Amino acid sequence: MKRCPVMTPRKFRRIAPPSDDHRCACGYPLKRFWSHCPDCGRAQRWRDIGGQAGGECPSCRWVISPKFSFCPWCAEDLYREGRSSEKPLKAPKGFRMDAPCDARCGGGVQYPMPWCPWCGEEQRWNEDGLFEGDCPHCARGVDDWMDHCPWCGEDATGQDLIPRALTRVRQLLRIARISDWGYRILLRPGVSGVDPKYPKIVEIEQRYITGAKRRDEIPWTMLVGLISHELGHSFLYHHWYWTRTGAFRRAFGEVAKPYRVVDDAWVDFQRRRVAIAPVNHVSGYAMRHPQEDFAETFRFYLTRRGRLRELFSEFGQKRKGVRVYQKFLVFEDFLRSLRSWK
Repeated sequence: MKRCPVMTPRKFRRIAPPSDDHRCACGYPLKRFWSHCPDCGRAQRWRDIGGQAGGECPSCRWVISPKFSFCPWCAEDLYREGRSSEKPLKAPKGFRMDAPCDARCGGGVQYPMPWCPWCGEEQRWNEDGLFEGDCPHCARGVDDWMDHCPWCGEDATGQDLIPRALTRVRQLLRIARISDWGYRILLRPGVSGVDPKYPKIVEIEQRYITGAKRRDEIPWTMLVGLISHELGHSFLYHHWYWTRTGAFRRAFGEVAKPYRVVDDAWVDFQRRRVAIAPVNHVSGYAMRHPQEDFAETFRFYLTRRGRLRELFSEFGQKRKGVRVYQKFLVFEDFLRSLRSWK
């Protein structure tokens, strides 16, 4: 997948994968010390079950060691003379040491403690390899299937940040009579794209949203075009068997050929009018690869509400080649066949 994650420097830590030892009230299994349920979003409270650690924070009621000077979950000052350890410990009873404190106080911390229990300094964890992506709200690790971030409880997909664009795209899909194939749109750092191995996961570059200072600075029209284009890739990968038919190959060519497209190539996804050149493609970007050709065809079909008569009239005005007409007709025929199967 075309992806270049932007990550802030973090200290490398060896992290042991948490175990499934708790269930949310909704019944969903949780990893130890997740703050929220990724399925229903409920806030969690990890108590000292069975007295294994020896105490609970008086503020957040999470499990702690009586030796701690600070609560590693809410940063509450817990120091008690004669009870708290004067010297930072590596792994007190009930806890393990996954890494030393970032502030180098000499104490050990367990994943995913956000604060050091000995000096109270904030901790940063390298979660590469533990999760499939980053939460667009808190930048902590999340998986593609999560509806809520297990750390901040916000929408892990980031769809709550682009409701205007998503509403418009869904309206266009309904008007064009393109059935939902189970796609899932995620706001993620890096480059927008779809991995052929996971055709239903559509990743959209989050900097268009997080980089805007005000909501009116968000390029909504461009986002609609970008999402439509990436949905074209998802649709094609999901219906890959169609690419082996003679009708598809005559219209779009061999989509399985090596993909060598420059990721940083500029594309005007805000454009709704068909380009005059090239003759056999709807846009210049469509020339780069048959997969991009289909994605651009899908985008124009969707954003123009599937109105082929209107599109063909514009093709005639701009003297488009017969092959451009053929691409839309082949796509329209395939959509009709999908509807007839239901």
